[in-house]
Amino acid sequence: MRTGIRARLLPTGRLGPICLGLWILAVTIGGVQSWAALTRPDGDRLTDLQVYVSSVGFLLDGRSLYDFAAADGAPFTYPPFAGLVFTPLALVPADALRLAWTVATLVLVVLLAALSTRADLARPIPSAITVPMVACLLFACAPVSSNIRFGQISLLLVVLVLIDCLGLLPHRYRGIATGVAAAVKLTPLVFVAYWWFSGQRRTAVNATAAFAVSTALAWIVLPDESARYWFNEIWDVNRVGDIKGGGNQSLSGALMRWELPDGARTIVAGAVGATIVLLGLVRAVRANRHGEPLAAAVIVGAGGLVFSPVSWTHHQVWLVLAGLLAVSAHRWVNLVWFVLVTALMVLPVTSVGAGLPGGAVAGNTRLFLAIAVACFVPFVAVRNSKPGGCVVAGDNADDRHQLRLKEAPLS
Repeated sequence: MRTGIRARLLPTGRLGPICLGLWILAVTIGGVQSWAALTRPDGDRLTDLQVYVSSVGFLLDGRSLYDFAAADGAPFTYPPFAGLVFTPLALVPADALRLAWTVATLVLVVLLAALSTRADLARPIPSAITVPMVACLLFACAPVSSNIRFGQISLLLVVLVLIDCLGLLPHRYRGIATGVAAAVKLTPLVFVAYWWFSGQRRTAVNATAAFAVSTALAWIVLPDESARYWFNEIWDVNRVGDIKGGGNQSLSGALMRWELPDGARTIVAGAVGATIVLLGLVRAVRANRHGEPLAAAVIVGAGGLVFSPVSWTHHQVWLVLAGLLAVSAHRWVNLVWFVLVTALMVLPVTSVGAGLPGGAVAGNTRLFLAIAVACFVPFVAVRNSKPGGCVVAGDNADDRHQLRLKEAPLS
């Protein structure tokens, strides 16, 4: 097993030097991002992590998680179970915690790169160098940069969901990681619907049960906090910050920037957002049936970004992964798609685009990308291993079977 992992991360032969160079580049980019985050002024250093720790400090002092507000007004917005999970952070010295948190984030990036390259899609590059190349891309992209800068947990949530979606755990345990993640932050709950409708009923039940148990534990330990969150704070979307700003690339955020009246915005965001999620679920189920769990996860994740009232930059990791998926049997088409997505997710397109002519459109390019990924982009299942076809996984873990496909559209 160790030999296989080593060969995957640093192959021998003519690709070895290229792979080593890419790893050096990835470490350099990640190091620069980390240094920039850790050397910011104290009040602006890993600010979301500061909110987690300070809110828990309020809790340990007998006050409420939801009474805390940082110097910039940022409050604690997660469910009470997150407060339980974050409690040990208050016991670690600030500098040590920031360093450890940043190192853990870097490790998560590498793990995400390895997970997202498991599917043998028709990429325009040799498979042996995809992991370090994807690590470079992730370290350079805006969502990961935002996670590192603010000390966010979004990367961890994506990794936990992918562990379940890619079937890396025994079947009886799948869904538990996502259920716990959803108890910390509600957004992964959309994957429960995907698993149910794709026939992965046990995974859906496990996720629901894990979410319920985690939430119930928080009710037992923190009854006042739980009552306050579930009956009041969860409905106050404005608590999460300037949701009208360009950093919020949800459909609701775009409608705010387009100055749609509140009543009409709620109806449009709800109806159109739900339609996009439903269409995404149909496509994700089809992708899963063609043995493409990564494509299915990315489609569901993109739909969730559109429908959620708030989709900050650090939430948009799913869109970066979309660029790794094949959209054609032709390598040059996949290369064009990869470059396009990479440009949108690395360059400051939302902030710069908002100030250009047509900024109402250009400033929402990542929202449009999320809609395209969820509803329209023709992802395909392509294998290059054997002439005349390929072998892909079947409908779900309960009913594995082999299908021979030359090119199977997933949309």
